[in-house]
Amino acid sequence: MTKRSGGVRYVRAAVVFVVALVVFDRLFFVALQRTYRAVDDNPQLQQKLEALRDKPSYQWLILGTSRTFEAIHPAPIARDLGVKAFKEASKGKGLRYHYEFYHLYKRLVGTPRLVIFGLDHFMFGMESEAQLMRRFGGSGPSAPPATALWPPLLMVANKPANERAVVRILERLQATAVAAMGDFDPDNNVDDMESYEGNPVSKVTDRAQPARFGTVAYARSPGIEGEYFTRLVQEWNDDGVVVVFVYPPDYIATQRTNVEHDQFIAHVRQLVHGCAKCVVLDYSDPVRFPLATPAYFWDGGYGNPNSHLSKMGVEQWNRVFLPDLKRIAAGFGVAATRR
Repeated sequence: MTKRSGGVRYVRAAVVFVVALVVFDRLFFVALQRTYRAVDDNPQLQQKLEALRDKPSYQWLILGTSRTFEAIHPAPIARDLGVKAFKEASKGKGLRYHYEFYHLYKRLVGTPRLVIFGLDHFMFGMESEAQLMRRFGGSGPSAPPATALWPPLLMVANKPANERAVVRILERLQATAVAAMGDFDPDNNVDDMESYEGNPVSKVTDRAQPARFGTVAYARSPGIEGEYFTRLVQEWNDDGVVVVFVYPPDYIATQRTNVEHDQFIAHVRQLVHGCAKCVVLDYSDPVRFPLATPAYFWDGGYGNPNSHLSKMGVEQWNRVFLPDLKRIAAGFGVAATRR
């Protein structure tokens, strides 16, 4: 009897432990999801656009990912070309994000006269981050209900999504703390965005080309969100907007990693061929820009398909880029004039 009662107690203890684990897992999962949605379901983006002073003065719009964020800046455009530009570019903002943002921007600020769109080797293979898409009122991908019997442990079954949620919550907490302290935040603060001119740091160390390193083909369209690129091009064409597609310089090691760069640029030119006011500029060319100067880049390397310009690199590149931009704007009649 004693052995049987002892076995029963062990079974009961095991059952209680499993039930408690499942209940705790679901409670924690629900709490994480609610916090995640509370962090991202906010009108911050709309408020930022609505609060812009003198909206008609923003004649140009800059769109792109983190490469554009570090390469193309409103400050030198305003200083050298006399035009005010609004920049919406950072990590996780893919083609779908920019399609939705352009609609919101048109409604709240107005149709820009010129759009500068930063090109990326990987842009057709990139998905706009779900938490960023929630800025436009979407709910993002739905999480499995906590009442579902399967899977038994939702935190384990949804590990990648949960990790992204935790990272996003920490990022928002950090951004909130930065805003509270009045620290520099060019991604979210308009005044900081207008004054930012690049990262003064370079992590690049000059190294000889290794005998072997990974190479990367460009992400084919339509890929994940390529349909939104086509929609944007069509809408810009219909709106009569001048669009300058810009591929900022890559560090030489990254340029050699992206072995199909020329095919990518040719494909983009083909996709925008029917757009009357679209121009494609490619600066990942050692003839046009000194790609092998490490101080001109924040990062990049052999096997790394992504690199960003440093502040020093931006200053050097603007000697080529801004005259090109000025020439194109003048040619299409969208140079510095008030609307």
